[in-house]
Amino acid sequence: MTARLTVRICIALLAFTVLSRLPAGLDVGFQFDAALAVILGFGLLSLVLLTGYVGQLSLCQATFAGVGAYAAGMTASMFHVDYLVAIAVGVFAAFTLGVVVGLPALRLHGITLAIVTLGIALVFDRYVFQDRIFSWFTGGSGGWRVDSATLFGLQMDSSTHLMAAYIVLLALFCLVALLMVNLHGSGAGRRFRAIRDSELAAATMGVNLTRYKLLAFGLSAAIAGLGGSFYPLVAGSVSPQPFWVFTSLQLAAIAVLMGVRYVPAAFLGGAFMAFVPDVLTRFGHGTLFNRYSYDISYDWFQIAVGVLLIVQLILLLDGVWGDLRARALHARSAVQARTRKRVRVA
Repeated sequence: MTARLTVRICIALLAFTVLSRLPAGLDVGFQFDAALAVILGFGLLSLVLLTGYVGQLSLCQATFAGVGAYAAGMTASMFHVDYLVAIAVGVFAAFTLGVVVGLPALRLHGITLAIVTLGIALVFDRYVFQDRIFSWFTGGSGGWRVDSATLFGLQMDSSTHLMAAYIVLLALFCLVALLMVNLHGSGAGRRFRAIRDSELAAATMGVNLTRYKLLAFGLSAAIAGLGGSFYPLVAGSVSPQPFWVFTSLQLAAIAVLMGVRYVPAAFLGGAFMAFVPDVLTRFGHGTLFNRYSYDISYDWFQIAVGVLLIVQLILLLDGVWGDLRARALHARSAVQARTRKRVRVA
């Protein structure tokens, strides 16, 4: 095991230890937000792989998460198996859909590919998740209910055992994030980045574009589906609303805002998407200094995202996390330069 890998494992363990304790003293609503933040973080993590690493645009990541959620909910509700089996089914269903969606990516690029994936999201939003023809998959208008389930032998549900689901979900997120960071410097990661930089140059160097593009779409969909498969367990049921097309657009916007090339930005963006709307809903109404009344609705969140995205594209081209990382590296370089200068003087 290399020193770099050891450091990364220690950072992942430290992050898990800290984040697993943060929601413990909060009410059920905020605990649900914490679990939702990780689920959304998986969706953003899938964009880090697909867009940040491979340079492929997708506006249907919420669709992949929805397919994972419905497949897991159907498996758990109909067959009453351990929820680990339901998660495996959800991830496999999302992976399969990702490979199918990746087929147009073999010939399309840029905005054309984005429009095609947006069309796929619209089709699933309107005709799969809400149409009676697919009620065998979606559970009808009521969706699938998962009142209680066992995962790794632990009892989990959306009320009394919500923290257990959150801890398992967070552990999986840290594991996938660690694998993603290591993938970046691996041989497959270098081939992914070669495709992002120039498909023609990558093909000239012998990279199999068909294999690696389909693999990227499949893995990206599987990551989003892994997060989505936990949604029925965390929410108690699954419905179309969390996975509609606007969620995919939000995921793409937040990924760019936070830094689409960086793994830690995925969790940061998930927390932003989950907590800020709830905080606005809870505390957005009241009176200031017993004189001035204020009313901040959920619509302000959409406005804030739009404004922040414009500001970020002008001032922080690498995203919020990318800017923080650049500043940290610059500060470290400055400290190292001063240290070397002092040693030479001494």
